[in-house]
Amino acid sequence: MICVPDADPKGWRFPGKRGRPIHVGWFMRNVIKPIAAKLGFPEIHWHALKHWNNSAMLKTGVDPAVRMKRVGHANIRTNLIYSHADLALQRSASDAVWQRWQAAKQELEKQKAGSQTPPSLLTVTLSVTPNQGLPVIY
Repeated sequence: MICVPDADPKGWRFPGKRGRPIHVGWFMRNVIKPIAAKLGFPEIHWHALKHWNNSAMLKTGVDPAVRMKRVGHANIRTNLIYSHADLALQRSASDAVWQRWQAAKQELEKQKAGSQTPPSLLTVTLSVTPNQGLPVIY
């Protein structure tokens, strides 16, 4: 059955005939695989879609608890296996590190120029982001 968890038939994403849910095998064979083949992925399977779904949710900032429930994971470690950072997320991480490096470099240059304020350099603080709930090092 393909539907929102705990939804009544009106909440089904792909309702079948006679008020019954669509069988996932039929849906994969007749809907997903033809589309995937046209996109150049003829051997697509549910497991790959599970990885893609979780990674798409990660990219848009969906909370890990929500991602875990939607893909059926019991713990965060399993969910992280299915969380693939795309190029945009990798660039964002690189930019954050580069900006922090530049700030530390400027502080050091100020100190060398005679400032009495000691540089903090690359201080590490632990925080929890509201969107992901995971510790992040700044």
